[in-house]
Amino acid sequence: MRLLRSQIALLLPALLLATACQGDEPEKPEEEPSPSPVAAADLEKVEDLPEDPEELADLVQERMEKALSVKVAMSVVPEEEEGEASIEDVEVSMVLTDPPAARMTVVDNSEERPSTAHIIVTDKTMYTTLEEEALLPDKDWMRLTQEEIDSAEEEIGPFAEIFRVMLTETNKSLEQASGRAGLDVVRYGELEGDPESADSEDGGPLTVYAGTTPTRDLADAGHADFKAAADAGLEEVSWEFSVTDRGLPEEFSVEMATPDGEKARSTVHYSEWGSDIEISAPAEDNVGTIMESLDA
Repeated sequence: MRLLRSQIALLLPALLLATACQGDEPEKPEEEPSPSPVAAADLEKVEDLPEDPEELADLVQERMEKALSVKVAMSVVPEEEEGEASIEDVEVSMVLTDPPAARMTVVDNSEERPSTAHIIVTDKTMYTTLEEEALLPDKDWMRLTQEEIDSAEEEIGPFAEIFRVMLTETNKSLEQASGRAGLDVVRYGELEGDPESADSEDGGPLTVYAGTTPTRDLADAGHADFKAAADAGLEEVSWEFSVTDRGLPEEFSVEMATPDGEKARSTVHYSEWGSDIEISAPAEDNVGTIMESLDA
């Protein structure tokens, strides 16, 4: 008994200390708030834009990340004939988070009957609907993720590749709209002549750069479209890049090669930097799955 009382006497202070420490546990640090868009007018002006392509690309990327949100219009026009209709037109409202969130409208003019797709991308999940025909009989949207395609591949057979192409093409459009591909074109390129001055859409000063970039360098950087261009025999691409006095891009255009090997001009136009853009997934009860679309 004496030994037991001695052990209790020794343990009691330790137990009390442990209890006291548990009562004074430090609070968990609060999560950092998500960044908010910054309007272009609220960004500091850049007095001297760099003339080195790599420095210019780095500066513009930093400014784009600060502005955070933007509206983008993209088109691809054949270069053979002036005034030729666009092969594809894409309009995007996006928030440049990681991963990005976006609402897109894609008009494919390459077929006799143009098709229009509306797409939402959020949390790495794609939701799509077509104007011309319903993908599902009782729901407006179809959900598409790489994981769902892989898990359903055995059941959906050759349709798996179609869904993968849809996902890949959407990711390519997002990369183009977010500026990552265009900034790499500038980053790995060389300027041709001195930058020229112009007026931006809001009447402010605009600096226009022109240059060329080896397609193989862009392919090595992981850009699939430029690998295709290099494989089609296009050794380099020519480009123009216009930047506002806030260090934000207004327009980027680059010579590309279509899958048929023909040259085309891809143009990305940016507007409404830092505007309020809300992007959310469609209502859950209005979203179907890949398997449901096949059943339909």
